[in-house]
Amino acid sequence: MLAVRMESPETPRGRPALVGNFGVEVEALRPLVRAVAANVLREGRMHPDVEDCTNETFRRALEGQSRLRAGEPLRPWLLGIARHVALDAVRLRTRTRARSVRPSADDDDPLDRVPDSAPGADERLERARRTAAIRAAMERLPPDHRKAMELFHVDGLPYREIAAKLGVPMGTVCTWISRGRRSIADALGHEGNVA
Repeated sequence: MLAVRMESPETPRGRPALVGNFGVEVEALRPLVRAVAANVLREGRMHPDVEDCTNETFRRALEGQSRLRAGEPLRPWLLGIARHVALDAVRLRTRTRARSVRPSADDDDPLDRVPDSAPGADERLERARRTAAIRAAMERLPPDHRKAMELFHVDGLPYREIAAKLGVPMGTVCTWISRGRRSIADALGHEGNVA
Protein backbone atom coordinates (compact mmCIF):
# COMPACT_ATOMS: atom_id res chain seq x y z
CA MET A 1 0.00 0.00 0.00
CA LEU A 2 1.24 3.45 -0.77
CA ALA A 3 1.45 6.51 1.41
CA VAL A 4 0.08 9.80 0.11
CA ARG A 5 2.66 12.24 -1.21
CA MET A 6 1.62 15.85 -0.93
CA GLU A 7 3.45 19.04 -1.69
CA SER A 8 3.61 19.84 2.01
CA PRO A 9 6.66 19.00 4.14
CA GLU A 10 7.05 15.52 5.56
CA THR A 11 6.95 14.64 9.22
CA PRO A 12 10.15 13.37 10.87
CA ARG A 13 9.28 9.67 10.42
CA GLY A 14 8.88 10.00 6.66
CA ARG A 15 5.09 10.08 6.79
CA PRO A 16 3.31 12.59 4.62
CA ALA A 17 2.25 15.66 6.55
CA LEU A 18 -1.47 16.29 6.81
CA VAL A 19 -2.60 19.81 6.07
CA GLY A 20 -5.16 21.96 7.81
CA ASN A 21 -7.49 21.38 10.75
CA PHE A 22 -8.76 18.11 9.25
CA GLY A 23 -5.17 16.86 9.01
CA VAL A 24 -4.44 17.74 12.64
CA GLU A 25 -7.57 15.95 13.86
CA VAL A 26 -6.84 12.88 11.75
CA GLU A 27 -3.17 12.75 12.77
CA ALA A 28 -4.19 12.80 16.45
CA LEU A 29 -6.00 9.50 15.84
CA ARG A 30 -2.91 7.77 14.35
CA PRO A 31 -2.25 5.54 17.43
CA LEU A 32 -5.88 4.40 17.44
CA VAL A 33 -5.88 3.72 13.70
CA ARG A 34 -2.65 1.74 14.11
CA ALA A 35 -4.24 -0.27 16.95
CA VAL A 36 -7.30 -1.12 14.83
CA ALA A 37 -5.11 -2.21 11.91
CA ALA A 38 -2.89 -4.30 14.21
CA ASN A 39 -5.93 -5.96 15.76
CA VAL A 40 -7.52 -6.88 12.43
CA LEU A 41 -4.20 -8.06 10.97
CA ARG A 42 -3.28 -9.87 14.22
CA GLU A 43 0.18 -8.31 14.12
CA GLY A 44 2.19 -6.09 16.42
CA ARG A 45 1.68 -2.34 16.15
CA MET A 46 5.13 -1.86 14.64
CA HIS A 47 4.69 -4.49 11.91
CA PRO A 48 5.26 -3.07 8.41
CA ASP A 49 1.80 -4.21 7.23
CA VAL A 50 0.21 -2.28 10.08
CA GLU A 51 2.13 0.84 9.06
CA ASP A 52 1.04 0.32 5.44
CA CYS A 53 -2.60 0.01 6.49
CA THR A 54 -2.32 3.10 8.68
CA ASN A 55 -0.90 5.15 5.81
CA GLU A 56 -3.51 3.80 3.39
CA THR A 57 -6.24 4.74 5.87
CA PHE A 58 -4.98 8.32 5.96
CA ARG A 59 -4.72 8.43 2.18
CA ARG A 60 -8.32 7.29 1.81
CA ALA A 61 -9.47 9.69 4.54
CA LEU A 62 -7.80 12.65 2.80
CA GLU A 63 -9.21 11.71 -0.57
CA GLY A 64 -12.68 11.06 0.83
CA GLN A 65 -12.97 13.83 3.38
CA SER A 66 -15.73 15.40 1.30
CA ARG A 67 -17.88 12.32 2.08
CA LEU A 68 -17.70 13.08 5.81
CA ARG A 69 -21.06 14.68 6.58
CA ALA A 70 -21.15 17.95 8.48
CA GLY A 71 -21.40 17.26 12.20
CA GLU A 72 -20.52 13.56 11.80
CA PRO A 73 -17.83 12.51 14.32
CA LEU A 74 -14.42 11.94 12.73
CA ARG A 75 -13.25 9.09 14.94
CA PRO A 76 -15.82 6.36 13.99
CA TRP A 77 -15.60 7.34 10.32
CA LEU A 78 -11.80 7.08 10.32
CA LEU A 79 -11.77 3.83 12.32
CA GLY A 80 -14.27 2.36 9.86
CA ILE A 81 -11.88 3.18 7.05
CA ALA A 82 -9.00 1.63 9.03
CA ARG A 83 -10.99 -1.55 9.58
CA HIS A 84 -11.87 -1.86 5.90
CA VAL A 85 -8.28 -1.22 4.81
CA ALA A 86 -7.01 -3.88 7.22
CA LEU A 87 -9.67 -6.36 6.08
CA ASP A 88 -8.61 -5.72 2.48
CA ALA A 89 -5.03 -6.53 3.50
CA VAL A 90 -6.16 -9.77 5.19
CA ARG A 91 -8.07 -10.77 2.04
CA LEU A 92 -5.01 -10.02 -0.08
CA ARG A 93 -2.86 -12.19 2.21
CA THR A 94 -5.37 -15.03 1.91
CA ARG A 95 -5.47 -14.81 -1.88
CA THR A 96 -1.67 -14.67 -2.07
CA ARG A 97 -1.32 -17.75 0.12
CA ALA A 98 -3.95 -19.62 -1.90
CA ARG A 99 -2.11 -18.83 -5.13
CA SER A 100 1.22 -19.97 -3.71
CA VAL A 101 -0.26 -23.33 -2.64
CA ARG A 102 -1.98 -24.16 -5.94
CA PRO A 103 -0.06 -26.76 -7.90
CA SER A 104 0.92 -26.05 -11.47
CA ALA A 105 0.62 -28.67 -14.21
CA ASP A 106 4.21 -29.77 -13.49
CA ASP A 107 3.84 -30.01 -9.69
CA ASP A 108 2.75 -32.95 -7.60
CA ASP A 109 -0.28 -32.80 -5.39
CA PRO A 110 0.38 -30.27 -2.56
CA LEU A 111 -0.60 -32.91 -0.02
CA ASP A 112 2.47 -34.86 -1.07
CA ARG A 113 4.62 -31.98 0.21
CA VAL A 114 3.05 -31.99 3.69
CA PRO A 115 5.50 -33.56 6.14
CA ASP A 116 4.44 -36.80 7.80
CA SER A 117 3.54 -36.16 11.42
CA ALA A 118 3.90 -39.82 12.43
CA PRO A 119 6.79 -40.50 14.78
CA GLY A 120 9.99 -41.72 13.19
CA ALA A 121 11.57 -45.11 13.81
CA ASP A 122 13.98 -43.74 16.44
CA GLU A 123 11.12 -42.07 18.32
CA ARG A 124 9.02 -45.25 18.24
CA LEU A 125 12.00 -47.26 19.50
CA GLU A 126 12.57 -44.80 22.36
CA ARG A 127 8.88 -44.95 23.31
CA ALA A 128 8.96 -48.75 23.28
CA ARG A 129 12.05 -48.77 25.53
CA ARG A 130 10.47 -46.30 27.91
CA THR A 131 7.23 -48.32 28.05
CA ALA A 132 9.19 -51.52 28.77
CA ALA A 133 11.15 -49.75 31.52
CA ILE A 134 7.93 -48.44 33.09
CA ARG A 135 6.35 -51.91 32.98
CA ALA A 136 9.44 -53.46 34.58
CA ALA A 137 9.45 -50.78 37.30
CA MET A 138 5.73 -51.35 37.92
CA GLU A 139 6.33 -55.10 38.33
CA ARG A 140 8.92 -54.39 41.05
CA LEU A 141 6.42 -52.36 43.12
CA PRO A 142 4.67 -53.98 46.08
CA PRO A 143 1.27 -55.34 44.96
CA ASP A 144 -0.76 -52.70 46.86
CA HIS A 145 1.28 -49.83 45.41
CA ARG A 146 1.05 -51.30 41.90
CA LYS A 147 -2.74 -51.73 42.17
CA ALA A 148 -3.19 -48.14 43.42
CA MET A 149 -0.99 -46.84 40.57
CA GLU A 150 -2.98 -48.81 37.97
CA LEU A 151 -6.32 -47.65 39.34
CA PHE A 152 -5.16 -44.03 39.31
CA HIS A 153 -3.07 -43.78 36.11
CA VAL A 154 -4.70 -46.43 33.93
CA ASP A 155 -8.32 -46.47 35.08
CA GLY A 156 -8.37 -42.76 36.00
CA LEU A 157 -10.08 -43.24 39.34
CA PRO A 158 -9.83 -40.50 42.00
CA TYR A 159 -8.08 -41.22 45.30
CA ARG A 160 -11.39 -41.52 47.19
CA GLU A 161 -12.69 -44.31 44.89
CA ILE A 162 -9.35 -46.12 44.99
CA ALA A 163 -9.41 -46.03 48.79
CA ALA A 164 -12.94 -47.45 48.82
CA LYS A 165 -12.07 -50.14 46.27
CA LEU A 166 -8.92 -51.24 48.14
CA GLY A 167 -10.47 -50.82 51.61
CA VAL A 168 -7.75 -48.50 52.93
CA PRO A 169 -7.72 -44.86 54.11
CA MET A 170 -7.33 -42.20 51.43
CA GLY A 171 -4.02 -41.05 52.98
CA THR A 172 -2.63 -44.54 52.44
CA VAL A 173 -3.60 -44.40 48.76
CA CYS A 174 -1.84 -41.02 48.45
CA THR A 175 1.28 -42.48 50.03
CA TRP A 176 1.26 -45.59 47.80
CA ILE A 177 0.84 -43.56 44.62
CA SER A 178 3.53 -41.08 45.67
CA ARG A 179 5.99 -43.86 46.53
CA GLY A 180 5.11 -45.72 43.33
CA ARG A 181 5.81 -42.63 41.23
CA ARG A 182 9.10 -42.07 43.01
CA SER A 183 10.15 -45.69 42.48
CA ILE A 184 9.32 -45.54 38.77
CA ALA A 185 11.13 -42.23 38.37
CA ASP A 186 14.19 -43.66 40.09
CA ALA A 187 14.07 -46.74 37.89
CA LEU A 188 13.92 -44.55 34.79
CA GLY A 189 16.82 -42.45 36.05
CA HIS A 190 14.79 -39.25 36.37
CA GLU A 191 14.11 -37.02 39.28
CA GLY A 192 10.56 -35.93 39.92
CA ASN A 193 7.20 -37.52 39.33
CA VAL A 194 5.80 -39.62 36.55
CA ALA A 195 2.51 -38.15 35.41
